Amino acid sequence: MGEWSSHEERQTDARAAYERIMTTPSPPSSGAYIDAGVIGFVFGEMWRRGVLTPRDRRWITLSCVGACDAAIPIESHVFAALNSDEVTLEEFDEFVLHFATELGWPKGSALNLQGMVAAARIAEEKGEPMPEVAFEPWADPVDDAARRARGEAAYRDVHGDTGTPAFTAFRGTASLDFRYGEVWTRDRYLTRRDRRIVSICCSAAVSAVAPAREHVRAALATGDLTFEELQELVVHFAVYCGWALGEQLDDLLVDAATEVGAGD
Repeated sequence: MGEWSSHEERQTDARAAYERIMTTPSPPSSGAYIDAGVIGFVFGEMWRRGVLTPRDRRWITLSCVGACDAAIPIESHVFAALNSDEVTLEEFDEFVLHFATELGWPKGSALNLQGMVAAARIAEEKGEPMPEVAFEPWADPVDDAARRARGEAAYRDVHGDTGTPAFTAFRGTASLDFRYGEVWTRDRYLTRRDRRIVSICCSAAVSAVAPAREHVRAALATGDLTFEELQELVVHFAVYCGWALGEQLDDLLVDAATEVGAGD
């Protein structure tokens, strides 16, 4: 990005990007971390890259800070996502459910709490009452055979194949019946593409190589994300989870692209 003619112009542009994305004033340049890192690269360059939508980048960021248990970034990015109007309260609530299914309810609780805090803060600043979440209710109960069939169908839709047989309680009840049959099938607020982004980031953030590889492969095979979009996802992911994990995810992308013939 060489469109700046001076350091001051570059920093002014970067600060404007920070304030648009975070919906708060930018911090003073108190050191190299803030000046060159947060303001300069993260918001001045990375967040301004194209290919992905701002909403896509919100899901990547929220997944990463939640996976890392980063209390201050969770607070600031949850507020920014909701205050920017790029993510609705209902979409965020549904994101937390999906995130918790991937990385556990304790991590999900931290995001859920900050969602309530942010919603209350935004309502107070607008002089409005605390909004109620118009959430999608839990699936109606069905018999075990129908529930399993629904989960198997959802798995095929998400991954493009039947996967391994459900010969354990985890693979059956926890994964097929609930995760796929009752979470991935919820489509009122998140698309399959949204869920794919979250699942890739959650898996990669905790070095769960097998599910990360499978979701990257399936994203390309189903057309949920292009090779170019996934490359950009890796760049954004690396900023929030580190270059080491970013390199690992990039390797999985290269392997998946070779397997499905993408990026030729």
